[in-house]
Amino acid sequence: MSQLTFSMPTGELKLTVVIGLSGQESAKLLATGLSIPTPVWAKGFVDTGTNITCVARGVLQGLGLSPSGNTKTQTARGQVSVNLFEVSLSIPPAGNLPGPMLTRGDLVVMELVDPIPDVEVLVGLDILLDCRLLLDGPARQFTLDF
Repeated sequence: MSQLTFSMPTGELKLTVVIGLSGQESAKLLATGLSIPTPVWAKGFVDTGTNITCVARGVLQGLGLSPSGNTKTQTARGQVSVNLFEVSLSIPPAGNLPGPMLTRGDLVVMELVDPIPDVEVLVGLDILLDCRLLLDGPARQFTLDF
């Protein structure tokens, strides 16, 4: 089992998330001799209130992605239609130090409908249910075991 530990001096479950093309799309590009766009390093937050990871429109557009589908979702403002995208997602160690990364090569994410200041990715239960999330409030840190 691998482990990632993050400090949270402001009391927020912040982490860095790397979003790239899905493994399948990357393989297609490589097979045709095309280059793969550089993954985007994004500001993320752990969000146990969402069952699907959400990614800001700017991050998805930066990779040149087109929606793979759409669905309806429930938000604080009611039910809305949202686009779905296929991506790869990695969570590197804090401070970008060497070590294991939590990685999903083919993940369906939802476009973040309502922009949240300084948030580009909400890491949802689709990732967290494959991990153990340990929150140490007094020490102001959290750990993901995977």
